[in-house]
Amino acid sequence: MGSLADLIIAVSEDVPAIVASEYPLGTFKGINVDGLDPLKLAALHSLLTADDFDHLLEQYRPIAESSASGPWLIKFPDELNAYLADLAPQDHEQTATKWASTDQAQKEEWSEEDAAQFLGRLVHFSQAAAFEGKNVYLWIYS
Repeated sequence: MGSLADLIIAVSEDVPAIVASEYPLGTFKGINVDGLDPLKLAALHSLLTADDFDHLLEQYRPIAESSASGPWLIKFPDELNAYLADLAPQDHEQTATKWASTDQAQKEEWSEEDAAQFLGRLVHFSQAAAFEGKNVYLWIYS
């Protein structure tokens, strides 16, 4: 199901420690999200904001990496965090359905259920990060 990845909540000062760690989930608050990648995140971001996907994709470049071959750390754009943290529960199903129909999700044959599960995790972690004054990061290790 695509990339191997984790969501991590941390402050920007933690970036070097995340990248240096062999297993960031052992130290930082996070959850496994295998299958989630920057293209799918940018597609969701575009869906929520109606901004151009190609323009938004620029915001999903790694901010740090262990080596040129990975793992890579990507910071969620503040705008995406805000939209996810404020997404009303009654809008989750419709958002997941639309996200599952994007080219990026269809390429890996995501179902609406797949999109809904990922969206639930993203909303939860964006809300927690907002409450804690932290950022959400995507740690891609394969």
